[in-house]
Amino acid sequence: MNTQTRVLAASLLFTLLPQVVPLPARAQGDSDPVTAQARARFKEGVDFYDKGSYENARLAFLQAYALKKHPAVLLNLAQSSAKSNHPLEASRYFQQFLREATNVSPQQRQDAESGLAEVRQKLGRIEIVAPAGTEISVDDTKVGNAPFQEPVDVDPGPHTVKSPTETVKVIATVGSKVQAKFGGATTAPPVIAPVPTAGTSTSPPQTTPETTPQTTPATTTPATADTGAAKHTDVFSPPRSMGPVYGGLAVAGIGIAGTIIFAAFKADAQSKADAVANEIRTAAGPNNAAGICTRTDTATTQRFGNACATLRDNNDKVDTNATIANVSAVVAGVGLLTAVGWYLFAPKHEDPAPPPSVKGPSRPTLTPYAGYGSGGFILSGSL
Repeated sequence: MNTQTRVLAASLLFTLLPQVVPLPARAQGDSDPVTAQARARFKEGVDFYDKGSYENARLAFLQAYALKKHPAVLLNLAQSSAKSNHPLEASRYFQQFLREATNVSPQQRQDAESGLAEVRQKLGRIEIVAPAGTEISVDDTKVGNAPFQEPVDVDPGPHTVKSPTETVKVIATVGSKVQAKFGGATTAPPVIAPVPTAGTSTSPPQTTPETTPQTTPATTTPATADTGAAKHTDVFSPPRSMGPVYGGLAVAGIGIAGTIIFAAFKADAQSKADAVANEIRTAAGPNNAAGICTRTDTATTQRFGNACATLRDNNDKVDTNATIANVSAVVAGVGLLTAVGWYLFAPKHEDPAPPPSVKGPSRPTLTPYAGYGSGGFILSGSL
């Protein structure tokens, strides 16, 4: 978001929001709390964006848009989503802005079109060819009914496209377009859609810059119940999620460190115990040393009591450190087995992945959400 766009968006929000929702209470010395909250969240988003904290800016603009659905907020939300590495969300917000925002400046429209073209270079696109009226879903999310005016933006990777009677699996690649064909459809629908501008006129049809289209043959299968079972194509390829691998390796590292440290403690305690035992044997004499620490007579207790107590303490330390070292070795083994097992047998990148979750700030935050075809609250952050 360049400075000009940010200033235009901010001025629009602060000047037009009172017109969208009249504020008679302001004239009476009070203020509309919803509008005030929307302005506050918008200002926070602008401040975060200027500081380069794009994820926090995205969440602030989400809150502002949930409170006041204003085009200026939507454009800033799209820009911050693009900057915080949410290209698919950014694409949807840019498209929503271009469809719904009619009274905006040419500069804002140009920024939205440029932003959409930019994020699409990080996405794949699915061109859906199906008989008119066919209901289509992508990865179990309904995207509409055929014919589609333009391809559907998706994250790169495998996707499942469904109609009520067919399932087509495709693999989308970055910056390219793949076709999903259903039923008796023989020609692709038009991919150029007029975008409404200010007033009643429409802007000339525009095509989105793309790299050379690459059509990947799609496999069509009858619609069946999805068992959810992952199909591994290569046991040595990286799993879809490396978290358990890293976690297992971390546990293994802790176990190995514990084994080494407490084995050293055990060796030190054993060395001290051996030294005390040698001192007792030397002082008692070779014929009198056997069982000397178990005797209870006064003379023996007074002469060797402290040395025997030290010997028993060192032997206890030997046993304790040996036990901890053994447990640490078991922990290391469990961690290694977990890491190796997950890497080899967990679902791989080739398998259809669930939609990515929305990232949030480090502290727990409950964020009102209103966006492309959805709404509600987002719980983000960690405890």
